[in-house]
Amino acid sequence: MSDIMNRSDVLDTVAAECDLPPVKVDAVLKAFEGAIGRTLSQGGEVRIAGFGTFKTSARAARTSRNPRTGEPVAVPARTAARFIPGKGLKTAAAGAGTGKSATAAPARADTKVAAGQASAKTPKAKAGVAKTGTTKAAAPKSPAKTDEGKAAPKAEKAAKVPAKKKK
Repeated sequence: MSDIMNRSDVLDTVAAECDLPPVKVDAVLKAFEGAIGRTLSQGGEVRIAGFGTFKTSARAARTSRNPRTGEPVAVPARTAARFIPGKGLKTAAAGAGTGKSATAAPARADTKVAAGQASAKTPKAKAGVAKTGTTKAAAPKSPAKTDEGKAAPKAEKAAKVPAKKKK
């Protein structure tokens, strides 16, 4: 699945999971959006346990600056929609970067790995070879520039090729 889901992707995914036609899922999604919009416009909150809370937030009037001219600009007070993710959504998002499913069951304590035995999935270390904390070498720096704007010859080449005399 791609990193960004658009409305069509959401409809297709929900339709496949619920075994419903995408047209019906679209109607449900529009009704869901409408219910949230109406509740927020009336100053209410929508709380969905495990998912999150939709609510409004008052933004005070302030003075900003026009970035092009630097002149002060009056920004009026407004009400903005906010979404605060719930615990379930935060857990799912935290598992997104690790490649692990947020709904996966926790590991059992009575598995072979917990008992001290090597599992088939864990690679065994080679005998007699200890891995040290090696790191990559730093990239070589580019040669310094001369007065003429050309790169100075490298030290190895400078030893082999005699330097040109300036006139």
